[in-house]
Amino acid sequence: MLLRSVSYPRAALIGNPSDGYNGKTIAFTFSNFESEVVLYHSPELEILSNTRDRSRFRSLRHLVDDVNSHGYYGGIRLLKATVKKFYEYRVQSGIELDDRYFYIR
Repeated sequence: MLLRSVSYPRAALIGNPSDGYNGKTIAFTFSNFESEVVLYHSPELEILSNTRDRSRFRSLRHLVDDVNSHGYYGGIRLLKATVKKFYEYRVQSGIELDDRYFYIR
């Protein structure tokens, strides 16, 4: 394993950086919910799917129950967006990294 990190969701009651309050917020976190990211060394970059990203179902009803519970989208698109933003930040900031890659889940 290369890295493991946990983040807690935040809900803002008022204010956000993009809404004209200049980044000032009144917000709170949920400590009983979390999102976990795990990176593993790998010869190439690969995003591994989670159970929420599955595309195999036992039945039509199982698919419908899954969509009703979790919606149509999983976490893969969010991970892709995060890695893309990290790359853009790294390039813009002139941060040099070696060519090590990872699995991310």
